[in-house]
Amino acid sequence: MATENCRCAANFSSLWWSRHIRNIVITGASSGLGAALAREYAAPGVSLALIGRDLARLDRVAADSRQKGAKVWTAAIDVRDRAALGAFLLECDASAPLDGLILCAGVTSVTPSPGEVEDLDGAAELFDVNLGGAINAMAPIAPLMRRRRAGRIALFGSIAAFAPPPDCPSYAASKAALVAFGLATRTLYQADNVSVSVVCPGFVDTPMTSSYVSWKPFLVSSEKAARLIRRGLDRRKAIIAFPWPLYFAARLQQFLPQGVGARVLLRHRAFAAGGTGLKADPRTIDS
Repeated sequence: MATENCRCAANFSSLWWSRHIRNIVITGASSGLGAALAREYAAPGVSLALIGRDLARLDRVAADSRQKGAKVWTAAIDVRDRAALGAFLLECDASAPLDGLILCAGVTSVTPSPGEVEDLDGAAELFDVNLGGAINAMAPIAPLMRRRRAGRIALFGSIAAFAPPPDCPSYAASKAALVAFGLATRTLYQADNVSVSVVCPGFVDTPMTSSYVSWKPFLVSSEKAARLIRRGLDRRKAIIAFPWPLYFAARLQQFLPQGVGARVLLRHRAFAAGGTGLKADPRTIDS
């Protein structure tokens, strides 16, 4: 009986680890969703490589994660720095083969004040962070995951990718590009048992969301968002979108006449808190 119980326990343990990732990279981990996901995944037997721009905040997230039993590495790296990012990720992989890439780092940009249009001076930098940063993190590790035939990758789009708000066209476009890139990549990586998911949140209570003034329906706490994302990754979902009423409305808007959709979007304008437009400054990297 004891032998049978041990065998059952071993089988359960094997099943659990097959669903849960253990050696995880999280970019944008010093704040917002990245920090919440680090705390969500932190547990004994889990290794976390946390990357962010604000070292002081990153150290606080790391301390919380270690207190929960996780082994933690940290690095203050700009995700646009391909060489430094790649070297750190390969070092982490050599220590503990990575099976999770959660790529949260991102910036936003909105109109500086009501009635104005987006300042496009920072648009290229925004794309470099939101899209280029994710690709920079995938490039050195995704081939290793495919070779090992194990891994889970989370890219961060947005519900804004499906209903682009007129006050943040560059942000919405960068997230739409991530959705397209993620879904296309998923199709090929599945053959190597590597799952690519695109996370498409609505409004989440983070510093990034607080940086602009707007109607924010169905606002979700970062802790709840982290739980929803983890559940979606465990299920290897293609798109992890929440809250569902907002996601449904965004997808429905795609089938409406353009004039109708525009009127809806223009009814709820957004602008930067404090009246100054945010740009893709690396100091504002958040998730």
